Amino acid sequence: MSGPVFVSVVTPVYNGGAFLEECIESVRAQSHAHFEHVILDNASSDDTHVIAARHAGRDPRIRLHRNDRTLPMIDNWNRALELMSGDSRYCRVLHADDTMRSNCLERTVEVAERHPSVGIVGCFRLRGETIHCEGLPREREVFAGAEIARLFLRQEVFALAPTSNLLRADLVRRHRPFYPSAYLHADLAIYLDLLQDHDFGFVHDVLAFSREHGDSVTVTVAERNQTLLKEWLLLLQRYGPRFFSESEMTELERSHLRRYYRNLVRGFVTRRGRAFFDYHLAGLKEAGRLPTPLDLLGAAGREFAAAVARPGKLRRHLGM
Repeated sequence: MSGPVFVSVVTPVYNGGAFLEECIESVRAQSHAHFEHVILDNASSDDTHVIAARHAGRDPRIRLHRNDRTLPMIDNWNRALELMSGDSRYCRVLHADDTMRSNCLERTVEVAERHPSVGIVGCFRLRGETIHCEGLPREREVFAGAEIARLFLRQEVFALAPTSNLLRADLVRRHRPFYPSAYLHADLAIYLDLLQDHDFGFVHDVLAFSREHGDSVTVTVAERNQTLLKEWLLLLQRYGPRFFSESEMTELERSHLRRYYRNLVRGFVTRRGRAFFDYHLAGLKEAGRLPTPLDLLGAAGREFAAAVARPGKLRRHLGM
């Protein structure tokens, strides 16, 4: 293909006025200038639409859309992706409270263009003061998809941070809807699906920035309910057999359940509340892995031993 590579940056947003300005400005500042920025306002009640409309009036590369009613979060993500141009060779989802470095598109597109087998390109992500996605060999920029999936599901290298990835647009168009609504961590699910048949590219530099704030889904839902504990088990059961042998699957699941049951015991001690336990017991039932009394007794013993060995950690859990 000749000519500059066209990229769709897609921002699904609901009541994101507090941070949207900075997000849009980080897109407009890209050194790779051949892009569109598709913003889908999910019927926000704050000044989201006003901010986006002001920028759209200044820059024709920004295309603003608004839903008539507020859709569920994953449905809104999928609708936003359906609005991207048919001319796009690559797509990058950038949530309204996140930003990217000015050379983010340029650097990730270069990797994708050098390696046609790559379906996803990641990079280091800075969240708060912590750099995420470290651990891959720095001398390599391309990895087999199965290698990345195995490292991820073993919880050895978290290279798939959702705010860090460039996607091949044809893969997005091929999956309708793109994000499976059965998961809160729907981005992880579709990445594991894609990695079965496509390689993974990586830029060993901080190009993505994820904001920490009290109103984010990460804080209000994911961290409060420890949703990844449940969804990791479901993701492992669904996608793991594509990448692991039966014996490996058995060991991975056993290891995860030991941690999971300990977290339930810890949640009981720290009085996490009925909703927390209902959520996790429903997930364990769905996975067919409800704990037995013996499982919980063993988890309590391991948690007690850990508390004796590290009393300071227990005090932090109890808020003392």
